[in-house]
Amino acid sequence: MSDLHSDLLTQEVDEEVRRERMHKLWKTYRKYVFGTAAAIVIVVAGRELYQYQVKTREEGFSTTFSKAAESAGTDGADVLKVWQGALPKLKGGYHALAEMRLAKAAEDKGDVASALKAYDNVIADDSVDQSLRDLAELQSGLLQAGKGKNLDDARSRLSLVAVKGNAWYFSAQEQLALIDLQQGHLKAAHDKISLLADDAETPQSIKARANELRSYIEARMPAKETEANDKAPEAQKDTGDKTDSKEPSK
Repeated sequence: MSDLHSDLLTQEVDEEVRRERMHKLWKTYRKYVFGTAAAIVIVVAGRELYQYQVKTREEGFSTTFSKAAESAGTDGADVLKVWQGALPKLKGGYHALAEMRLAKAAEDKGDVASALKAYDNVIADDSVDQSLRDLAELQSGLLQAGKGKNLDDARSRLSLVAVKGNAWYFSAQEQLALIDLQQGHLKAAHDKISLLADDAETPQSIKARANELRSYIEARMPAKETEANDKAPEAQKDTGDKTDSKEPSK
């Protein structure tokens, strides 16, 4: 046999051996290949199904909320009952928004306890966006300061959002100043309202009220305190000027 024929025969034998090995490997591991492929299909299908269910559920909540809002807006509707009926059918953000609507309806009816309970439900819900929870805290504080006639509780609630950087800081700070004024704490009210009047970031409507309220407070503060407030920056400036102009001792 020539070397050429010998090489071809050897090549064919090697290929046959490789085919036989592949066949045995396939018989041994094909169930795992099929299993892995099936698992991938199941995961992808499951994810798609979950996303579809979430989207469908959210659309359902949106529709339910919209219908309740429409019913609440009709003449003669019992708004409180409308939102009470809608709440069990809603979840997540839509549930929180419905609680806020229910709180307002209860407040309009003079039911402070029910309104506060609804606001507190939103505040306690960790799944709700923080800005909405802070709004519920602000509204509950305003309610207690007004119809609730509980200034101490109102102060506690408002203090949680009267933090610079919070979306509701300016409104909460203004209300805290008014609470100080109602309780006779003129100096504390003046300090709080001055922060708003002198802050360039304060919304113009609140800034205008802050300036008016500061003037109102200053007209009722003892003359010594008013003079001290007016002269404090000037005194600091004078002290600084004297320090700067002092000649070194020889």
